[in-house]
Amino acid sequence: MYNRKTHRKNYLVMMTTALAAVLLLLGACSSAPNTPSWITDYPADNAYYIGIGGSSTGNEAEDNEIARKRAMSNLAAEISAVIMSEVNYRTTEDNKGNVEEQAMEEITQLVEQNLKAVETVDAFYSPETGYWYYMRLNKAEWLAIQKREMADIEKRVKNLVEPVLGNNGRTIAEILQVLVDGWSIVAESAYPGMIDSTLLGEQGKLIDLLERQIAMHIGALSIRIVNEEISAEAGRPVNLQFNVTSSKPNKAGQLQIDFLERNSDELLISCTTPSSGMYDDNIDLSGLTPGKNFVTAVLNTDILGFEGKPIQLNPPKSDFMIDLQKIKTGLALNYTGDIEELENETGIYGTVKALLSDTLPVKIESTGGHTFEIDFRLNYRNAPPNDYGFTIIYIKANISIIRNGANVYTYETEEFKGAGLNWTQANQKGLDKLFEDFGEYSEFAEDANKAFSID
Repeated sequence: MYNRKTHRKNYLVMMTTALAAVLLLLGACSSAPNTPSWITDYPADNAYYIGIGGSSTGNEAEDNEIARKRAMSNLAAEISAVIMSEVNYRTTEDNKGNVEEQAMEEITQLVEQNLKAVETVDAFYSPETGYWYYMRLNKAEWLAIQKREMADIEKRVKNLVEPVLGNNGRTIAEILQVLVDGWSIVAESAYPGMIDSTLLGEQGKLIDLLERQIAMHIGALSIRIVNEEISAEAGRPVNLQFNVTSSKPNKAGQLQIDFLERNSDELLISCTTPSSGMYDDNIDLSGLTPGKNFVTAVLNTDILGFEGKPIQLNPPKSDFMIDLQKIKTGLALNYTGDIEELENETGIYGTVKALLSDTLPVKIESTGGHTFEIDFRLNYRNAPPNDYGFTIIYIKANISIIRNGANVYTYETEEFKGAGLNWTQANQKGLDKLFEDFGEYSEFAEDANKAFSID
């Protein structure tokens, strides 16, 4: 971000450094024979911008290059300082209170682009003083260059935007993109706030006129959600219908609408409207948690080219609510392998039910007839007998998600070791480890959630 105070500080440092170099060399110049007067007595000419630079390192070729660059830099600094005092600053403030002032960088680029208009009045070299250059630029010619380039930019932009403005056959999306393209041409030029123009009968700075058109076309848009309260099962696609319209005669066109969680502004999904502006399709909102979710639909203006730009826009928004209900699911708990003295089956079932209910968007019910069933199968393996009298077993779980009788997802846990004075103690120790690890493992939850969206 350009800051006027920072630039002026840098400019003063540069000029002070250059002046110090001149003063250091003037002492040597005073005794050198045939030293041009423009070195010891800085020339003044109201018809020209003047730049003088010198270098005395002892290397003639190096001094020649450095002196030329210093003279050009001093010339550019003089031009820039004059223009800076004449430019009508376009100061804007974003929603964080940051102020941005544009001008200096573009002016410097402009000077560098027009070095062909700079003439070398004189050059001088002596072993005692090194190389010196005297350069200048005719102010009238410089003014003509600016007018010529500003006129070219104005013509280019107007030829671009005028055919679409007021054209009812173009969509708002198309018009906005053309306006932004024209705005970018001006904003990235050396004259963002200096080009006077007329647009649709309105006079002003060209970039301001373009910004007002952009803001007006965006402000004319509105978003209407057809169902402001949507009920759906978690993990299942949600049918979403909304319409983007404009108070102008133009159709909305293809615009990107972002859906954000209202409390966090987290992006849930983005949709692009068809040319008609009416969207009607299923969307995946698996990122939402079961319950009432408050969502904001908002026009994305960043993709138009405004991201990071100092333009204040008020894109249309619309709020609605999606009530996600947990999927009713059955649960079958089965045991296979080396099983002995199996106790507390009811407690194990309750633990598995709680783990799955916390991990998945499901509501486990004992009644049948559900679309989904979960088969949770515990597999046991006894370890060989040992000399210490402990019972050691290994347990792992195989989990299958079944939809209408078809297996849509299978997952197998690691095998966990349980040890105790008897099989029951060993089983409890092994199950505790398995359930603790299962409750912390996110990969299962991510993949299993996807399984509930499979048709």
